[in-house]
Parts: sequence; C-alpha cells; structure tokens
Amino acid sequence: MRYASLLLLLVVWACEDKPVTVDMGTDFFPLRTGREWTYSVNQTTYSYLNAPQEHEYELKITVTDSTITQGVVTYSLVLATRNSAEEDWEVNQSWSAQVRGHEAIQNESNVIRVKMVFPVGKTTVWDGNLYNHEPPFLEDYVTSAEQRLCRIENFDESKELSSGLNFNSTLTVVISNLIDPIIGQDVQKEIYARHVGLIFKDVTQLVFCNQGSCSGLQQGIRYTQTLTSYVP
Repeated sequence: MRYASLLLLLVVWACEDKPVTVDMGTDFFPLRTGREWTYSVNQTTYSYLNAPQEHEYELKITVTDSTITQGVVTYSLVLATRNSAEEDWEVNQSWSAQVRGHEAIQNESNVIRVKMVFPVGKTTVWDGNLYNHEPPFLEDYVTSAEQRLCRIENFDESKELSSGLNFNSTLTVVISNLIDPIIGQDVQKEIYARHVGLIFKDVTQLVFCNQGSCSGLQQGIRYTQTLTSYVP
C-alpha cells in the first residue's frame, strides 16, 4: 500500500511538472535581419473622369537592420519596386516592424498599424488602428465597433497561391469587409503563412457615384499582392 501511494505521488508530481506549451502564433509574423519577400502586384486605378488604369509590377521587401530599445527589437524594412525582372530595383519606401508584448506592429510610412495580436486563433479580434488616427476610407459608411475590428478567418489552413507556392498552415486577417451598393466598398484581407509571413494581400477600395454626370461610375483601387519568392 505504501508503494502504491508513493507511485501515485510520483505520477501526480510528473503531471504537474510537465510544462504546458502555448502556440502563440508569432511564427505567422517572423522577423529577422536578412529576410526577404518578393511579390507580384496588380493594381487597377478607377476614376470618375478616365478609363481604369492597370499597372503590374514587382515589390520586394527586405529586412535590412535591427535596433534594440528597452528590450524591444525594431526591424528596418526597405521596400523596392521594378516593372519587370530586366530592370533594377528602385527603393521607394522605408518601414519598420516589431513584436511588442502581444502585438505585431508595423510602421508604414508613419502610419502605425497593429497587424496581429498573440496568441492568435480563430476567435482573435483587435483594433488595427489603435495607434493611428487614419480616417475611414468610406467616410459616409456608419460602422459598428465590431465592424471596425480586425478578425481571423481560415485559421491554420493550407493555401496555394496563383504563383505556384504552397503553404501548409496559413491564416487570413480580415482588416475591413464593408460593402454598400450605394456608398462603395472597403474590403481588405491579408493572408499569412507560418514561418513565412505575408503571402497575399487583397484590397478593394471604391467610392460609387450615384448622381450627376458620374452616375454609375466608381473611383478608387483594386490591388493584389502575391508572394512569388522569399528568403527565410
């Protein structure tokens, strides 16, 4: 009986001592100096006055440097574009990114966005504009507090891109999903893959004209950004 009690105590101790692993999901937003992502971009610009203008080009984002301030590592991102593989890259923007506490934060040309919060899962929601005062694209669209939050779709699902790249574990961040047949559309989604980061971005921002000479026309952009290669 004494040996049975001792065995039971050992089993209980072993169970209590076993560490619990929590999947925070930070590997959906990996940052390291030297990382590089190349995307194909298709952008169509709509105007009340002119025919739609389509522009295709390549975008490369490179993590070039990092600094540490009060224990938080901030990574420098350099964005470069070119119209074709035969051209040289032209640097046109500098961003920064960091994982601070439970937030993945990206400074995009002085507009600070919360790209993700951790732990991330099917029910995760957050305010992507917590640290900026950027006005809504559809100023006449009255939104609820819930509609202004980012949310997760298709958590931990596989994804194949039109570029031919395949990923076993991805999630979709729904930044905005506002559609009104009279006012316009503001639909923004980003797909992230584990150990890779952003693999696809889809933006439709259109304002509809319903009166005067521009009635039936729209103004704004449609934008897709598809990963074609990357350096982990």
